[in-house]
Amino acid sequence: MITTTVHGRAEEFAADYRQLAPRPPLHESLGWLRYCDRRSRGGMRYIAAWDNGRLVGLLALRRTGDESRASTNYDVVAQVWPGGPSPLPPKDFFPQLFAATSGARCLFTATDPEARNALIDRAASLADAEDAPLTIAYLSDEQLAAETAAAIGEGHAMIGAETRLPVTWSDFEGYIASLPRQRRVIVRRERRQYLESGLRTRIQHTTASLGVRAAELHVQLMAKYGNSSTVESFMADFDDLAATVDEHITVFSAERDGVLTGVCVCLRDGSTVHIRSLGFDYALAANDFVYFNLVFYEPIVWGLDHGVTDFCFGNGAYLAKFRRGARLEPLYGVVRWPARLRAVGRDALEDREQRARADLGLPELALIRRA
Repeated sequence: MITTTVHGRAEEFAADYRQLAPRPPLHESLGWLRYCDRRSRGGMRYIAAWDNGRLVGLLALRRTGDESRASTNYDVVAQVWPGGPSPLPPKDFFPQLFAATSGARCLFTATDPEARNALIDRAASLADAEDAPLTIAYLSDEQLAAETAAAIGEGHAMIGAETRLPVTWSDFEGYIASLPRQRRVIVRRERRQYLESGLRTRIQHTTASLGVRAAELHVQLMAKYGNSSTVESFMADFDDLAATVDEHITVFSAERDGVLTGVCVCLRDGSTVHIRSLGFDYALAANDFVYFNLVFYEPIVWGLDHGVTDFCFGNGAYLAKFRRGARLEPLYGVVRWPARLRAVGRDALEDREQRARADLGLPELALIRRA
């Protein structure tokens, strides 16, 4: 018989999780869950499924109590109504339970359908107890999304995509040659301008190089796109990374005359590199294509010399990434709305599918999938 328990910290089930997932990807590792515990400041809720004392499944939830604490990656309002406005005041959608770990990833692991359903049922019970929306997003497996939706009596929808660039070439010229002809000209121009601008790239490992200036550049990038943050928040994030997954950090930075003008923080997971966070001083490098060089070209050049076979650029900014060779891999989501939000929520999730498909250049669906 499957039973479930709820935990507030990964340490509470760490030994059993090592047995369940002895070699997980970075974003499902104990190190990363410890990072999530620190970063969420007590907001994580882990549901564990057990079969006769053996851990057989795990679902990671992030609880947020009000809209001021919710990152857009873990806020159903931002996911279903990107760019807004929502039909009700944002405060009406809180508290929330959102099935995601940091990095906009979903940890929902159980090979047995009975265990998966037990995890879903317990998550639904937690949501009911708080009259909260329950969101299970960032699912790359549409079949799993459909089964999850059926289990809670909702529909599922495409909500975005992961952008990935598998390495199929042996050198940087091979990468350029893989692009359409017009794009090759643009990439060469962006690369040449950067290399001739006086900017120099530094590649460093661990968080040792991430100081106040790097945090300031992150804040500038957030502000450029209308999001607010603080230097203190990014410094705290650097500290959290250092305490949990420091050995996985690689930092690409651009400097001119010793002044840091751009920074790209990456996570290394074996032969995969995840582009994680960015910061730029556009006043110092407005025309030198620092963004594309630090996010794409410098990691590719370095990765080819260090056994990297796959680059993950995250979700968002699809067109720019697609134009530089990235593949778009759809991500799906399921939302279980409390009764007070069900009418506006279900209609909006259907609309979200169509907008996501438009963002990804996919044809519209004649009929959205419902459970």
